[in-house]
Amino acid sequence: MVGLDYVANAVVSGILIGSVYSLVGMGLALIWGIMDVINFAQGDYMMLGAFVTYWAFTLAGVDPLLSVPLSFLVTFALGVLTQRVVIERVLDAPMVSQITATFALLLMIRYGAEAAFGPYTKRIYVPYADVIFRFGTISLQLPRLVAFFVSLGVAVAFYVFLKTTYTGVALRAVSQNRMAAYLMGINVRKMYWIAFGIGVGISAVGGTLVATFLPIHPEMGGFYALIAFIVVVFGGFGSVFGAYISGIIIGVTESVSALFISPSLKDVVAFLLFIAIILVKPTGLFGTEQR
Repeated sequence: MVGLDYVANAVVSGILIGSVYSLVGMGLALIWGIMDVINFAQGDYMMLGAFVTYWAFTLAGVDPLLSVPLSFLVTFALGVLTQRVVIERVLDAPMVSQITATFALLLMIRYGAEAAFGPYTKRIYVPYADVIFRFGTISLQLPRLVAFFVSLGVAVAFYVFLKTTYTGVALRAVSQNRMAAYLMGINVRKMYWIAFGIGVGISAVGGTLVATFLPIHPEMGGFYALIAFIVVVFGGFGSVFGAYISGIIIGVTESVSALFISPSLKDVVAFLLFIAIILVKPTGLFGTEQR
């Protein structure tokens, strides 16, 4: 029988890793909600963020946590370039063309990184990697704890950005009605550039945080992209903050279920929970029905 202390540790561990899932999901939800584009390459931009952090640490000795802004800015720039060169040309095309374009991006980024960095797993070793805080029976690894607080900080900053800045309000207006936003003088094309850049940049921050406590490799984006889609649909299509909450829920579900079944099957439980929610509430936890 599994003791309560093991369950408590699993819940805490799930919250910490779920906060990383939330970042990838938030980025995808932003792009999906504003541009109505399904970005299959979302997880691979996260991978790029992880490698920006790895090379900044390896070549210049930059602490992984200090490379968060660098990871965001580099990937944001790549996202804006991608939007202008690729995505913008298929925005009005059938959905199958959009899916094909973003899947092609996935292949180019993933296997381009594999050719450039090699197919091997890489790891960042920092002095505080083995620091553990204990609160009773609960153990918290410092890099995971920091990842949680950085994730929470990003979510709060993003909320303030959307609510209090002109650009944030403009992004929300475009997500609600792009034609009305255009008639009100908002540069919708520019908002698309910003949305795609921020969306992949937030995911890259998740990659940076993962690199502090897990190995990274060029094909890591596949798993996180799959989780991101579950998070977005689970939380509600286009709901950025629903994605944050659902990421935490999925992280806890996976972590706790690993106590009772084979850890290799823990992802199956997340999929079953996802299916159950969709059957009961097709719009997701925080989604609303559109008329």
